[in-house]
Amino acid sequence: MKTLKNLKKIKNRDEYVRLCELNYANTFLEVTAQNEEIIQILPTEIINPNLENKFTDLRGLTKSGKIVIIEGHTGILKDYHLVRYYGYHKDTGCDYSKDVKFIIACLSKGNNQKRLMTEENICFKPYVLELKKIKAHKYLNSLRTKFKNQTELDHSDCGLLVHLPLFDIPISEKEYVHEVCGYIKEYSCIPEEEKRIIIPAMYLNIQRYIDDEYEQEKLLEAVNMLKYCENGLDRQIRLAREDESKKVTENFACKLLRDKQDESYVHKMTDLHISRIKELKANL
Repeated sequence: MKTLKNLKKIKNRDEYVRLCELNYANTFLEVTAQNEEIIQILPTEIINPNLENKFTDLRGLTKSGKIVIIEGHTGILKDYHLVRYYGYHKDTGCDYSKDVKFIIACLSKGNNQKRLMTEENICFKPYVLELKKIKAHKYLNSLRTKFKNQTELDHSDCGLLVHLPLFDIPISEKEYVHEVCGYIKEYSCIPEEEKRIIIPAMYLNIQRYIDDEYEQEKLLEAVNMLKYCENGLDRQIRLAREDESKKVTENFACKLLRDKQDESYVHKMTDLHISRIKELKANL
């Protein structure tokens, strides 16, 4: 029988970034003022000419026609990290023959240092964002108002809910975790389908920001953690990723169909099976 005590501990904070971006990447792009909108989630696996498998946190095709890569980074960004990220950048450009916008989402401060004059630093110009320097006060106030008025949160609101502890907000991360757990327990503002992402995300926040084990357990009970992770946290996170990737791709396919594109073109752009494209077309 699964209990709160034997849920897997996940220490790597990058896992939280992956969960956020694969489900709510456009929220991240909005808060960080990137002026891009992802319309299709792309495979995160990169197979380079040496047949080495690499994985990015997120790759997505944007409305502007670029490929956006978002890579969460814990700790201080070093030149050898840039060598690896430059490889992701080059391989993605070769795979898709499109301009690539590479965003490094830094979870630690002190990452705006001057770089050495290497090939990577001359040819590779990523957007290095120190997330704790990005003010998100207005977004927290907006969410508080919606909970106070018991207004149902939309997909973008739910994206804010999981992203806010990464940014600069006027309360501590611990206070934020307590506040959000209270909202989840007391109000029914979060759609059920969004909770499959938000609850695992809150588990990762509770584990990171709450030190006392008894306090952790009470918060996990408050958000009904076991209901949403009864088959294991790892599997729940993986399913959340896969579901969102499928949702974004199918939404993009529907947009193409509404624009009167034929089924073969939609298949080429999305890699969806023709039978699924026909189903989507019939339900427009």
